[in-house]
Amino acid sequence: MQSGKIKHWNADKGYGFIEVDNQSEDVFFHISTVRLAQPINEGQRVYFNSQRNEKNQLRATEVTSDELSILATSASNSVTNSAHRNVDKTQHKNNRNAYQKNNQQKNTRGSQNKKSSFSTLLSLIAIIAIAVYLFGDLKSSLFADGMQTTPISQTASKTTSSSAAAITGDAQIDQTLALIQQGGPFPYPNKDGTTFYNREGKLPAQSQGYYREYTVPTPGISDRGARRIVTGGHPPTVYYLTVDHYDSFRPLEVN
Repeated sequence: MQSGKIKHWNADKGYGFIEVDNQSEDVFFHISTVRLAQPINEGQRVYFNSQRNEKNQLRATEVTSDELSILATSASNSVTNSAHRNVDKTQHKNNRNAYQKNNQQKNTRGSQNKKSSFSTLLSLIAIIAIAVYLFGDLKSSLFADGMQTTPISQTASKTTSSSAAAITGDAQIDQTLALIQQGGPFPYPNKDGTTFYNREGKLPAQSQGYYREYTVPTPGISDRGARRIVTGGHPPTVYYLTVDHYDSFRPLEVN
């Protein structure tokens, strides 16, 4: 706050100059900044605040005849500025808290997504493990079923060898013929007795279902081998033997 007296006043244009106490530079003032209880007169004692404009000229921002009103206004401005600063601090704090809360929510969602992905991976691994176990168990069952064909063949050989007549002189062929005549049991029940379609045309043409084929075991071979007996008619009236998997046939004389 400064003090001085009005040095010049132009009532028509509404501006003047203040001679400042203890200062050589006068201060310009406009009527819009004046808050005096009496009309403006040159030589009048005033109190004021001032600041420089963009042209570096001193201009009064408030002019009054009461020093206390300047102080009150300054104090009011300080309170207002302090309130604004407090509001700004509160807003900044709220923004910071909201930012931190948003980051916490993002981190929580990210952690939940990671847990969900991990749980999905564990579930997938468990499903694969169960599938592998079931496949292994099924494979073991099928292998065990396949292994059971040998005892059946051996049992059939024991039960029929004593009664089968020597037709060809080959024990496996004669045993297969005996099983055909007595209706089994056959070493390969899913294959023996099925329809032979004569696709190669090596046998006389007959209606579909006329021919049936049966496996002749081959010693030293774990699979069905290439030997088959093909019968014709129901019950069989003709018999053919192939030892090269249907490439050639020869008839068998069976009583």
